[in-house]
Parts: sequence; structure tokens; C-alpha cells
Amino acid sequence: MPEILNYFQVGSNGIALAVAGWIYAAYIKNLRASVSAKDEQMKTVEKHLQFWKDKAGEFEKKTPEYIEEVLVKRIKHREEEIKRLDSDNTGSLKLLASKNREVSRLKEELDKAKYFGRALTYYDLDSDEEVVIPETDIELEHLGEIFVDSASILITDPMYVEQCWRKDIEYEDTRLYKYSGSQKVYQFGVDFDHYDSVIDEIGKSPNQLREEGKWFPIEVERDYTYSMPGAMYASSSKEGFGELKFEQGHSGAGICVRTVYGDGGYQVYGERYKGDLYRIYIELQ
Repeated sequence: MPEILNYFQVGSNGIALAVAGWIYAAYIKNLRASVSAKDEQMKTVEKHLQFWKDKAGEFEKKTPEYIEEVLVKRIKHREEEIKRLDSDNTGSLKLLASKNREVSRLKEELDKAKYFGRALTYYDLDSDEEVVIPETDIELEHLGEIFVDSASILITDPMYVEQCWRKDIEYEDTRLYKYSGSQKVYQFGVDFDHYDSVIDEIGKSPNQLREEGKWFPIEVERDYTYSMPGAMYASSSKEGFGELKFEQGHSGAGICVRTVYGDGGYQVYGERYKGDLYRIYIELQ
């Protein structure tokens, strides 16, 4: 009887070991399948990543800046070839003419690339993106003329002129200059009244010193308030323009720009697309 029990014990142990081995084998198989699936996912991700890298590279090569750079290099190369052929008396005239035509074509493409770099765009509701307006669809229109007596033009909202224009600020004509010989600063109206008047301690006039390269204006910091003085400070600044501020101190009241030749009449043009004005130009000279 004990021997029979031992046989049963051995048999049950064998069955238990077989079941355990089968479970272990199934676990290993499942683990391998999981690792294989992860590998496939990683390969898919890497494939997608490479795809989008390639797309980004293609998009970069389609930008106006990239195209313009490539065309400029091609034009320069072709022009060098033309110079070489032109200096070679034995060169082919047909080849020279061909190179000239190619340069003309490349220059036309360059003009197109430059246009797209500064082209008008509009928001298209159907595609939900900014779309470049073709140059052929833009109508250039003369809008009128602006007469100027302050050597500057102010771009602003007419309502702000009525409600926010300040008349409580006085203009301060503070003009400072540095003489490089002594590094001393002189003020117009205090140290001299006319630019052709001789400054006693120097023995020369500001005009003479400026011609000699020894007389330099000093930029004076100004508040570009929404007022006549603020507009004059902005247009007479080194940059030639300034953004005027509301009384509360925030910007956006207007922009004052200096004209090139001072007073006179200045032409205004507009670009129209589908009946609407999208951009205007002011000739400042």
C-alpha cells in the first residue's frame, strides 16, 4: 500500500511539474510577444519620426528664404560663367546666349520668390489657414495725396483725435551737441543761438565743426505722448518714427513718421483684393 501511495505521489508531482512548465512556457512566450510588440511600436514611432523630419526638411526647402538663397547662388554662378565665356573669344556664341537666357529666367524666379517673402495673405475660412494672395489677383490703386507742413505723417484713429489728443503738453526744444575736442556738451539757445555763430571758447561755429567731423548731436530721451509735442519728438528722433502713447501710458494711440524731404504732398497707394483694401503704401519722398 505505501508503494502505491508513493507512485501516486510521484505521479501527482510530475503532473504539477508539467503544469508549472506549461505555465512558465506560456509566460515566456507571452513576454516575448510583448517585447516583439514593443519593438514593432518603436520601429513605427521611429518611422513616423523620420517621416516628419523629412516633411520638415521639404517644407524648409520650400520657404521663400531658402528658394531665394538658392536662386541667388545659381544666378551668381551663371553670371560668372557668362563672364568667362565673354572673355573667351573662341567660346560658343550660342552657349553664351543660352546662359544669358537662363540668367534671365532665374532672375524672374528670384523676383517671384522675393514677392512670396513679402506677399499678402488672408485667412481662408474653408481651409482654416493663411493663404498667399497671388500677385496677379492684387489691384494697385492710387488712394490720394497727403499734404504735410510738419515734415511728418501721423497714422491714428480719428476718434482718438477727438477724445484723447492732449493739449496740455508744451514742446521743449532741447538740442544738445558734443564737441569731440573737449567732450563738452553744448545746448542750442543757451550756448549758441545760430549754427553759423562762432562759439568763443572754440573759435569756430557749429557748422564748421560739423564739417570737420567734430560736432555730434546727442539723442535726448522724450516721452512720445499723444500730442503735438509727442508727435514732433517721434518724427525728429534718430529712428525717424515713434509710437505715441495714451495718457494712461500704454501704446497704440498712433505712429508718427518723418518724411524724407520735409513738407509737401505725399502719394498714398493701396492694394485691393476681392474688393477690400489689404495694404497701403505712403510714399515718404
